[in-house]
Amino acid sequence: MAVIHNAIMQAQIVGYEFKHNTNSFPNKNIIEENNKVSNDYFWKSNEYIGEDCVGRTLDLTNLINKTGYLKGQLSDVGDVDYYKFNIAEYRILSVASDKYNLNIQITLDHIPEGCDYDLILYDSEGNQVGIGTDNGNGGKSITVPNWNMENRGYTVKVQAKDGSIVNPDEYYHLSFQTEQADKNNILSKQIKEMQEYGYALRQKLHEGQDATEEVRALQEIRKKYEEYYSEQIDKLHIEQSKEYLQGEKVPDKSEINKLLEKMAMGEKLTEQENGLVNIFATAQEIDGAKASAELNTTLKEITQRLESDGIDISEISFNIQIGADGRVTVDGIDDGLIKSKVETILADFSDKLMDIYFTLDTGIQNMSEKEKYLLKAAVDVEKFLYKATNGEISLDDVKADNGIIKGISPSLDSLLNQPGNNLTYTNYREDILLIKNYERTQHKRVLSELNIGFNIKNGKIQIKDNVSI
Repeated sequence: MAVIHNAIMQAQIVGYEFKHNTNSFPNKNIIEENNKVSNDYFWKSNEYIGEDCVGRTLDLTNLINKTGYLKGQLSDVGDVDYYKFNIAEYRILSVASDKYNLNIQITLDHIPEGCDYDLILYDSEGNQVGIGTDNGNGGKSITVPNWNMENRGYTVKVQAKDGSIVNPDEYYHLSFQTEQADKNNILSKQIKEMQEYGYALRQKLHEGQDATEEVRALQEIRKKYEEYYSEQIDKLHIEQSKEYLQGEKVPDKSEINKLLEKMAMGEKLTEQENGLVNIFATAQEIDGAKASAELNTTLKEITQRLESDGIDISEISFNIQIGADGRVTVDGIDDGLIKSKVETILADFSDKLMDIYFTLDTGIQNMSEKEKYLLKAAVDVEKFLYKATNGEISLDDVKADNGIIKGISPSLDSLLNQPGNNLTYTNYREDILLIKNYERTQHKRVLSELNIGFNIKNGKIQIKDNVSI
């Protein structure tokens, strides 16, 4: 990600002649990648800068069926931008609307001159379900698949194509184009089948009758279309891989895992290997390999900083603990001065190490989407409270009662309970209320199981659950 400029630029969206004139009615459907929020991993949701003409916050989903776009930037060749969006409203929730049953295309254009960026689409499980192809207008496009009504959440990734340069000073644009889908497509067939039994199910439940037959029928329909969805993914991957295999056999899972291990060691993949990983590996698998390589790189940077202060970590072993508020503590170093220096230097790597830990820790990655969101939100709120109050107030001190946040200082009270149009404080407020509601109903602290730790020994590093790096 790179610095975001505030100037509104003229844009050419594929399929539209769209020009922004600041002297006429402004088009507010323009959002920006928030360069203050990392979106380098699949599990991290990006926040945006932008609102519509009535002041509502925009995200990528809001751009579907609108003349508008997101503008983002790649800061370097290793930068990756993930953006989530949801298509539920355009698939099954608006049956009486002309927005129902739409073909949805997402387009990457305004790719900086001399650069080649990839556009990759993942479903909510991290399966790759589309790679952008040239659309004839200088951009790349993907049509969101209509394979199953159950799949509504997607994530799109923008990255530099292997071997391409990036231009951190130029924006790329993401936009959507929609059209009415075939009324007899596979999605419509599933909906019709489920509606038939769904209506009978509701009738029987309402009348107190046994609905076992309808429940079983609905389960079988779902299973049938889940299998169809998996078959379509396999067909897509085989077709995509032809470009790289040139008659060779399709790689099995063990061969893809070997390529991921190669990535994790920081080794450069060939163009063919990169292409096959992007096709067959899930977003989480790619992120895990990337995070492992990043951890090795980060350790080298830490080592260089420590050596410049006369500290050789190849001769010492110690544990690193990172709190939810971002503070770093070290144990296992007896010399107080060295311990203080190590903690000071590691503080500069706190956010990076935390992202790596979240990506590699299997416990966190096995959480539900809601649990992961709440955990990430709790960490963000904890960091905010620590900085805003010099550590005097933590998330545990904060209470919520009927939509009012309590247990905070007067200055924070006005910022969080009356944020006005300040998007940052509005987001903190909403997250605090979600977290406190979850803790109240589930009788469990969101941060109760967070234990971010690393061990450094003999110049090597591993995370606390003994995943060796």
